Amino acid sequence: MIRVIAPALRHPTNRDLDEFHRYWAENHGPLYARTKALRRYVQHLTIKEAYDWDPRPSFDGASMFWFDDIGPMLNPEADAEAAALNAAVMADDAQLFDRSPGWPLHHKRASVIGNERVVLEGDTSPDMVKGIFIVSRKPGLSLQEFSDHWFEVHGPLIAQVPGIRRYVQTHALPEAYVTSGMMGITHDGFSELWFDDPAALHAAMASPEWAAAKDDGATLFAEPAAFVAGRERVQKGWL
Repeated sequence: MIRVIAPALRHPTNRDLDEFHRYWAENHGPLYARTKALRRYVQHLTIKEAYDWDPRPSFDGASMFWFDDIGPMLNPEADAEAAALNAAVMADDAQLFDRSPGWPLHHKRASVIGNERVVLEGDTSPDMVKGIFIVSRKPGLSLQEFSDHWFEVHGPLIAQVPGIRRYVQTHALPEAYVTSGMMGITHDGFSELWFDDPAALHAAMASPEWAAAKDDGATLFAEPAAFVAGRERVQKGWL
């Protein structure tokens, strides 16, 4: 089973944030959820209070997708029904998200295709808030070196921050770097941190334990990392 993350910014003129979140959740999400190869689909709509934090969220939300393998990214379904659905999704995508091609592009998109590695297991609930961090390795680090240190050293540091309930890393698959288009990999991994509420996440990010993990991260992660804070909204459950 592989996981994909696709965060996004709202179209700059078509909707305000509330309208954007509502349309994404109630129209675009159900449309893409009809994709046959898609095993699970969860949205995270950025919570409003997070826009006043430092760091401020990089995106207005993030979708996560689960597939059996990397095949759907390398060889999309080609039958007429799948092609029609893909065309409808792409047309809707263009009027919903900021897909303007002008530079700079680095802040407009992020993508990871990878495998999940659980650092801290724990019970979760739909009303919890997740901090999602999409990261790239520093120049000079191999993907294996980055992955090993992230899981074995940095992971245990994050697991010690106060209030954290669950912590999962997704490490990019080496073979996924050949993908292209909107699913083409731009980052080397992403992490999900569950907390009871926004205040708990915000407090954790101001803790000494977080500062210690941040010091380690300065030797591991390229800047800037992308950040989303939101609650899970399931568009398609496990098949």
